[in-house]
Amino acid sequence: MAQSVAPAPPLDSWLAELGLEVVGEGGGQDEVAFSRDVVIDGERRFDLRVTVAWVAGLGLSLWAYYGPEAMEIPKRVFGRMLRASFDYPLVKFAMTDDDRPMLMTELPPPAATRDELGRGLVRLAIVADRLLDDTAAAVADHARLPDWSGRTPRNPGLLAAYRADVEAGMPAWEPPPPARPRRSLLARLLGTGR
Repeated sequence: MAQSVAPAPPLDSWLAELGLEVVGEGGGQDEVAFSRDVVIDGERRFDLRVTVAWVAGLGLSLWAYYGPEAMEIPKRVFGRMLRASFDYPLVKFAMTDDDRPMLMTELPPPAATRDELGRGLVRLAIVADRLLDDTAAAVADHARLPDWSGRTPRNPGLLAAYRADVEAGMPAWEPPPPARPRRSLLARLLGTGR
């Protein structure tokens, strides 16, 4: 007896209803597999490009390109990323063939709804926010993060709609205190620059 395959979800409609702009696409919704790319922001981590892919029989996969291609990721940072797969339910880190880190979550066909898609996208943004300081070496060259101060998220409605629900299933977390600026070696030797 043949097993029926769930029909493809109306992904383009869902993304529009969630207030997200599609910035790239692969395939049409009438195909067995297709994808859409969106860019989301968290409260601390911005410009997280996420591919939302549907594969008939498997469901929706969401993967966020966590950092640039071909980054040298220190073992300590890679270990923190692997630990996050344990600390945060429903997410995991993986590496692409070109050693690019990805943060992923999946929705099986029965769970593929617009609201679960929204929760999945917000889950990726929240984990990226929480791990920003610990994984800066995987996000930017020489761990020098862009200056995102004063920037507001491009998708506040999405975050407001699902943040509380998503964070209820995560461990408690407080943002780290701002780092004190480091004095140069010369300033320390001369006793200046306090």
